[in-house]
Amino acid sequence: MTTKLMTLTLLLMMLIGLKAQETKTISPAQVTFAYPLGTNGQQSKNITNRFSFNVLYGINGGVKSFELGGIGNQNQGDVQGFQLAGISNITDGSSSGAVISGITNITTGSVDGMQLTGIANVNNGTAKGAQIAGIANISGDVTNGLMLSGIANVSAANVTGMQLSLINTTHGDMNGFQLGLVNYAKKIKGFQLGLINVADSIDGVALGLISYTRDGYFAIEASNSEVMHANLSYKMGTSYLYNIYNLGYGRYNNKDVYSYGLGLGTLVPLHQRHSLAIEGITNHIAYDNEWDEVNLLTKLNLTYQFRLTKCISLIGGPSLNLYISDVMVDGKYGTLDMPKTFWDHKGNKNMHYAWLGYNIGINIQF
Repeated sequence: MTTKLMTLTLLLMMLIGLKAQETKTISPAQVTFAYPLGTNGQQSKNITNRFSFNVLYGINGGVKSFELGGIGNQNQGDVQGFQLAGISNITDGSSSGAVISGITNITTGSVDGMQLTGIANVNNGTAKGAQIAGIANISGDVTNGLMLSGIANVSAANVTGMQLSLINTTHGDMNGFQLGLVNYAKKIKGFQLGLINVADSIDGVALGLISYTRDGYFAIEASNSEVMHANLSYKMGTSYLYNIYNLGYGRYNNKDVYSYGLGLGTLVPLHQRHSLAIEGITNHIAYDNEWDEVNLLTKLNLTYQFRLTKCISLIGGPSLNLYISDVMVDGKYGTLDMPKTFWDHKGNKNMHYAWLGYNIGINIQF
């Protein structure tokens, strides 16, 4: 019995010792020159400080109020309050409050508050609040709030809020707003604004030079109008808002006329086989191989579509045309065989025209 009692006592003492090692002591303050040269010495890893001052670099168990580091602060536990470092803050735990550094902030746990740094914020856990970096914000889990950086925002999971950078990527769902040169989200509910927007699916609007949605709207359209014999358009985006890339060919004064332009459109379903496209396209007109002149035709099309098959539709409808040209041929401004105009205006070195026209052709959706 005595032997069993002694064995049980020893086991309890060992468990109590292990628990004591896991529990971090809370200290009012500490000062470290460079770990372990400080008031807490080598035990600083196991001590959480309300106030922590590291002249060069310190390793502590955590922070409850304030920490200042000349070069860097490293904590092997949670940080609460305000943390400021000349180069880097590294937290092996959660962070709540404001974390500011000259180069990088790295957190393995969750973040609740603001992170501000000159180069990069890197988080492995959830982030709630504002992440602001000169180069990049990288999040390995859910992000709620603002991600603002000079080069890239990267999230491995869902984002709710805003991403503002040159490149924004969300490998989960994006609920909110992305603004950048290149935006990507697996699924977006909200708004993308950029030069290139990419998403697997979207419940909202993407506005840019190129907006690609995997399950979106794609179509090729061949048409004829009153001033261009042939037009070929490629349409890409969603039915709510799609990009239009247009090429055209015509003749004027026995010479070739080419056009190329960009536009936006929306497709409004009317019935199972019937829909209405509302589009605006601006084209540059090149006459006799002159591509540098101001020679612009803007068309506002209201086009009815009748679906013959699942993919093929007949199209037709009126258009409002606004034309400005500083190209003069045989004493007259313009390089198009225009119908009767209802408005024209002479500028200093150009002429403005407006007329009603038409657009008729075939649309192939795929």
